[in-house]
Amino acid sequence: MSGAGVNRSAARKASEVAAARQARRAAHEAAVTAAVGLYFDRSERAAQVREEAGERARRIITEAETAAALLDRDAEAAVARLKELGEPVVEIAGMTGLPVSGVRAAVTRAGVTPAAGLDLAEDSDGQDDAARGGVDVTEASGAASGERREWE
Repeated sequence: MSGAGVNRSAARKASEVAAARQARRAAHEAAVTAAVGLYFDRSERAAQVREEAGERARRIITEAETAAALLDRDAEAAVARLKELGEPVVEIAGMTGLPVSGVRAAVTRAGVTPAAGLDLAEDSDGQDDAARGGVDVTEASGAASGERREWE
């Protein structure tokens, strides 16, 4: 072959190599573009899913808190009913597992007025818990002995 023939053949081969490289670069760029597009699509959708789940969770928590508040009010009314029935605060505390201060607070929140002019700090016999030698709040809760109870 002559020198011109070799050059044409070499030029053709070089052109084929360049075309193949260009096709690989185009395929690579298309793959990169697709991956970046997929990344942004999925990232945005993931954020949207999290936001929607957060809204649902807030709604569920709000509904649960409303229902729980009604139940808490009923529980406090039951404690107040025990007081209305003449049960001493210390006895109510023992029956319910509440500290004495919790019983008094529940009775107050339930709006029960003490019968016969008794102070809420007094039991049904008219004596303050401490004055009767009754159980102190810290003793009732086990705090004096270091004991922990479920309701603390």
